[in-house]
Amino acid sequence: MHDSVLAQDMNSPSALVQRRTVVAATIGNVLEIYDFLAFAIFAVPISKAFFPSGDEYVALILTFMTFAAGFIVRPLGALILGRYADRAGRKNALSLTLLLMALGTLVPAICPTYQAIGIAAPLILVLGRLVQGFSAGGEIGSNVAMLIENASQSNRALFSSFQQVAQGGGVLVAGLIGLGLTQYFGEQQILTEYWRIAFLVGLLIGPVGWYIRRSIPETAEFVRAEASGHTHTSFISGLRAHSGRIFLGIAIMVFWTVAAQVSNYFTTYAVRDLHLPLVASYVGQIACGITLILVCPLVGTFADKVGPFKPMAWGAGLAGVLAYPLFSVLASHPSLLTLVAVQSIISVFLGLYAACAPLVLADIFPTEYRATGVGTSYALGVTIFGGLTPLAVTTLIHISGDKLIIGLYLSGAALVSLVLIGVMALGRLAYGTRSV
Repeated sequence: MHDSVLAQDMNSPSALVQRRTVVAATIGNVLEIYDFLAFAIFAVPISKAFFPSGDEYVALILTFMTFAAGFIVRPLGALILGRYADRAGRKNALSLTLLLMALGTLVPAICPTYQAIGIAAPLILVLGRLVQGFSAGGEIGSNVAMLIENASQSNRALFSSFQQVAQGGGVLVAGLIGLGLTQYFGEQQILTEYWRIAFLVGLLIGPVGWYIRRSIPETAEFVRAEASGHTHTSFISGLRAHSGRIFLGIAIMVFWTVAAQVSNYFTTYAVRDLHLPLVASYVGQIACGITLILVCPLVGTFADKVGPFKPMAWGAGLAGVLAYPLFSVLASHPSLLTLVAVQSIISVFLGLYAACAPLVLADIFPTEYRATGVGTSYALGVTIFGGLTPLAVTTLIHISGDKLIIGLYLSGAALVSLVLIGVMALGRLAYGTRSV
């Protein structure tokens, strides 16, 4: 076994290529998460700019429906762009998705308001979210494939963790930009027009990321699959052959995506339901981002020694037990300190699970279908369990008046994933192409 791992490590890309791959893969993911989080952070001013209504709740719900629209087209992006990545290569697909993401980010930055152009304003905004969601659907599969296929056998979980590190980076950058803009312009100015600057700043990532992605080589694993002719499987036959694996991948996503979207929703929850200042919500996001960036590589390194299932089980199990009590404490003692503490703890739970989940997803699928399979599983999971989270939680809190609904929502998702991880650990991935 040791000789086999050593031989695979000797055939792995050089350390320089691996470092460049990590940067190339993560930079686009940072933009993706930054854009979606910026939209969530500035949901209130966006609702006022594009969805005027006499009812603040209705305007906010319309904004979250627009937010959800981006998630609805993710599966389509995953199937089309993922298939492109499995036929034309990870490098080409990642370059394309980054350009599309930049286009989607541009729309809220420059689109005129409802007052200026009427109904065209929300229609253009929705179109921008659709482009963003389509590109994000193709991003994750190619991203994970690029990371895993460039990893050595001894650090596959560590490379897997960088996908969540990138998401933490997007959260951190969004929090820092939000805090900086609020401190410089003031909260009232941010709630009028200056929130658009956040999207303009996000656009700066696009050209840099595209240049980096164009400069990296294609993965050796994909090149071998292409040479063997395995990448020429038809779309329908591939979908039919791997449908069971896709359903398993969707199940893996439950806690991962709900926890990530709950973390994003904290910005609205802190201001609207806990009545904390806007600055507090930004500080909470900064704490969340820093926690993920620090925790995920440690978890990945640990998982390379013990396997991915133990950290994932700990993350889901702890969240299942502690999510509701944590939100209860936050609702009873709403303050900046409590908010930061609760967000950081939940980020630890998320990091334990999400640092390893990309590796588990990647190992379900063979090389010739990895980008499509991972992307489709992730996109459907995010659409079903994540994209509707802000809308569902906002509606449930509005109907029930219970601010702790969000804790029950997260706890339920965690317990579902805990059961799945237990079954997978016992079965050692019956669908898998590798033993993880």
